[in-house]
Amino acid sequence: MELEKLFAQLHSLPSIPKVAQDLIQQFDNPSTSLDAVARNIALDPVIAVKILRLANSARFRGSRESTSIEDAAMRLGFNTLRTLVLASAVTGAFTAAPGFDLKGFWLHSFQVASVSRLLAKQQGMDADTAFTCGMMHNIGELLIQTGVPELAAKLNTPGARGAAGRAANEILQLGFGFPDVGAELARRWQLPVIIQQAIAFQNNPMQAPETNPLPKTVAQAVLISEVLGAHGGATDEAREALDSPLLEGVDLDKLFAALPAVLEADKAFEQLLS
Repeated sequence: MELEKLFAQLHSLPSIPKVAQDLIQQFDNPSTSLDAVARNIALDPVIAVKILRLANSARFRGSRESTSIEDAAMRLGFNTLRTLVLASAVTGAFTAAPGFDLKGFWLHSFQVASVSRLLAKQQGMDADTAFTCGMMHNIGELLIQTGVPELAAKLNTPGARGAAGRAANEILQLGFGFPDVGAELARRWQLPVIIQQAIAFQNNPMQAPETNPLPKTVAQAVLISEVLGAHGGATDEAREALDSPLLEGVDLDKLFAALPAVLEADKAFEQLLS
């Protein structure tokens, strides 16, 4: 199957609200203000309701309830607000195919995003962009589920383990894997090229442009997330299992010291899925 044919079989291309597109395009704009973001959010009632609900959740709740987007924005802060808006917009763009665990899919995506952010901070990279790349790294999988549901059902059966194994199986069955589909969707969404590349080269980070380290960061985060899942979280066993050349240069002791608090804090994203 040609990649173009997959997109042609979709009844409509998943879309994200303009407010989210604007935020993505503002990644490299240092003059972006919290007030401007809040005004944009207020134009989208679905996202606005979710932001207010999260601002009043146990994680962020202050001495009084937030009743306006401006107040919620002040409480959450720019980085958290932007992350939540993007998470809400992207998760809202897709519907579940029959038999596919959409909530589990997004929880895994958020974990990869959280680990990507930690790795980026450790390596002096843009942590917010890394989080976005992690959150979107496997969006191509959702298009495969929607565009070729018959084949997707076969791909969903237990078999090849891990992201690389799944992508290889998809290439065998379809002629392309979820990184290819995700990168093409990111291109059609007009996301920054560095995000397109992070998605496209996540399984082959050494083939990515030397000027973009994000594919390797995402690849590292996916590997770490898979090990966390296999060993019940950030345990000593998980730490010992992470013996891979891909992680050369990563301070795993520092990473694992930070992981429990980060993973607990990011449970707020589960509220976006309920």
